[in-house]
Amino acid sequence: MNISQLHVDSLEKWIDDRQDAYLKKGLHLAALAGIESLADFREDHGLSEEDMKKSLPQIKTELSMAEEFFKDARQILFAGRQGG
Repeated sequence: MNISQLHVDSLEKWIDDRQDAYLKKGLHLAALAGIESLADFREDHGLSEEDMKKSLPQIKTELSMAEEFFKDARQILFAGRQGG
């Protein structure tokens, strides 16, 4: 399989999505824990139904995997450009 620059660039959207979910979930949980200054985050604030069901560590793991996969895909792309 060949990986293109477009494929690698598109993976950044996955990372952005997981970062966004991680931050929203963390703020949501902190608000539910009673942090008054975060009361606006008691509602789901754009988290998908799927992400609402996940724990914060699960989302963090997904974020880490997305970042690692992006690095791997970028290395494969560059190796292919160099003939390796």
